[in-house]
Amino acid sequence: MGKLDCVITQNIDNLHQRAGSSPEKVIELHGTAVSVSCLSCRKKYPREEIQARLLKGARVPLCDACGGILKPDTVSFGQPMPPRETAESFDRARSCDLFIVIGSSLVVQPAASLPLEAKEHGAKLVMINRDPTYHDVYADAVIHGSAGEVMRRIVEAVRENPPSV
Repeated sequence: MGKLDCVITQNIDNLHQRAGSSPEKVIELHGTAVSVSCLSCRKKYPREEIQARLLKGARVPLCDACGGILKPDTVSFGQPMPPRETAESFDRARSCDLFIVIGSSLVVQPAASLPLEAKEHGAKLVMINRDPTYHDVYADAVIHGSAGEVMRRIVEAVRENPPSV
């Protein structure tokens, strides 16, 4: 419907892209498991290529270009968050007019701060979760239920009765 500015996600499995979101609109705060990079020269590889090496017996996959160690492009415990994605997420939260949290417990930082950042900068906040969160008290609307079912019904209702601009 052309309403979505971006999707900020902690998922690492390409869920949003597989669901039809434009890759340019998805900000992956915790990286992605679909690619692997060299820790030395940053050369990227498709995950399947490196997985095949491991299945053939490679104990530690090494970079073809420099011999460095390869690692999935996910944020591991103790690693810093990706600076570009983190900054962009906070910028988008500060400038949006509606921030919708879907299916997140909001306990992992810094992502847990994004809804409050949006709210502090004037956005409406909608929480859609199966279970309550500590952020529910700040929300303009809270809907407890299955994320998929709730969003299906919301999109259906908006399509049937588009808001006037």
